[in-house]
Amino acid sequence: MSSQTATHPRKEIPLDLNPTGAPDPAEQTLLFEIPGLRWTEADARRARQAVPEVPVDILTAISEHETWIYVSRQQVSDLGTPGDPAAFLARLLGTSDNATQAFRLRRLQALLSIGDAAQGGLQPWHYTSQTDIPVDDEDEFNQWFDREHLPRLAAVTGTAHAARYRTDGSPRYLAGYDLSSEDVHGNDAWRDAVATPWRDRIHQRFVKPRRLMLKRLR
Repeated sequence: MSSQTATHPRKEIPLDLNPTGAPDPAEQTLLFEIPGLRWTEADARRARQAVPEVPVDILTAISEHETWIYVSRQQVSDLGTPGDPAAFLARLLGTSDNATQAFRLRRLQALLSIGDAAQGGLQPWHYTSQTDIPVDDEDEFNQWFDREHLPRLAAVTGTAHAARYRTDGSPRYLAGYDLSSEDVHGNDAWRDAVATPWRDRIHQRFVKPRRLMLKRLR
């Protein structure tokens, strides 16, 4: 029995080469990545109650045991623990500093934001992709992401907000997409958006890419 792969006509997505809503370069976001931890919504509610004065975005991975926490660096500084992220996380987790679970901290510098960030924070799904890139390819990588890749994915129905960041760790670049449903990622429109010759050329230069779908915890 022979099988056939369904083909779909490519949909042209209008590009905004000068998207509005450029982020303030002075703003930084802290990203706590906690491997081995998969939280429930009840866990997230308890954590928020521990730091009621600081809005935190808490998400848990679907494919592995890992929890992510996004929080404004300025708001953590205002809380009185600017140089000690472990103290902030210990308060969030309800533990002592010495007992805080192993975590990874990266500082994110916003590069581009498309869509309504506040509305994005209300979406139940958050898809992320991240990679390192060779120095010689970095300029073209950033042009591709800003001029083509992020605008095309932001235009897919179901993507409420898309943003990309430079981190102070590895992988160096991270992009996040706030989605109305899990199956927005990978649907026909999404595949059409990423299927370009420029993407195919740049993608070959990715170093240690990682992709993760996370569920936002209320």
